[in-house]
Amino acid sequence: MVKTALTVAGSDPSGGAGIQADLKVFSAFNVYGMAVITSLTIQNTQGVIYTYPIPANVVFDQIKALAEDISIDVLKLGMLQNAEIVESVALAIKKFNLNLNVVDTVIKSKNDKNLLDKDAIEVFKKLIIPNSYILTPNIPEAQELTQITIETQQDLEKVCKELYSMGSRYVLLKGGHGKDEDYVVDVLYDGESFTYFKYQKVKTQNTHGTGCTYASAIASCLAKGYDVKKAVSIAKAYINGAIINSLQIGRGKGPLNHFWISDLH
Repeated sequence: MVKTALTVAGSDPSGGAGIQADLKVFSAFNVYGMAVITSLTIQNTQGVIYTYPIPANVVFDQIKALAEDISIDVLKLGMLQNAEIVESVALAIKKFNLNLNVVDTVIKSKNDKNLLDKDAIEVFKKLIIPNSYILTPNIPEAQELTQITIETQQDLEKVCKELYSMGSRYVLLKGGHGKDEDYVVDVLYDGESFTYFKYQKVKTQNTHGTGCTYASAIASCLAKGYDVKKAVSIAKAYINGAIINSLQIGRGKGPLNHFWISDLH
């Protein structure tokens, strides 16, 4: 039977990030994708302009309608926008026993617009992170969540441990914002050991939707039964290729090429 994945995230009308990117990734991996919208964003390749959150009860009801009808193999969370939506999603996770949860810690856009209200961050830490199977923050998001400045490899490992202590079963700290100009190093922590994933940095401005795409690729692999290390390894190779083959669309940061490889089955 076909595997299923549900993304609960914001809508990006430009198609490069949010649920639009998530659904493309699910399709690329031959996973049946579903989507619950948390926020309507007004954005393009040059950045986020406005955001319009969906009422929290409507977000819950969308998840409820799906969970009561369709088996959800994996849940991927993206932009949640405000505390009320965070609370409604956490309630849905508990009520419908959604356990294989990939949480992309969407806090700010590339042009520094808040995608998670400041007063929602503590609620997110209390209600969502403990329900995470794997948490996938980048360096700025990890610093925001832990209030620890990352300068060294020791700092990376310290932050991973801190995020793990908040309740996530696995933490994947993405290194795209690291200071190394030649390589991107991601760190996976399982509570006992660290696994490093190292790729040469791609010289391109077309990185719109990278976080959404990476998390959705991991979710797709988990839905298909891969263990976490294998899922991250496949997703890392996929995201690297999607960046190398990124698309020059728009006047700003173009999107990735989600269909750069035809056989990911």
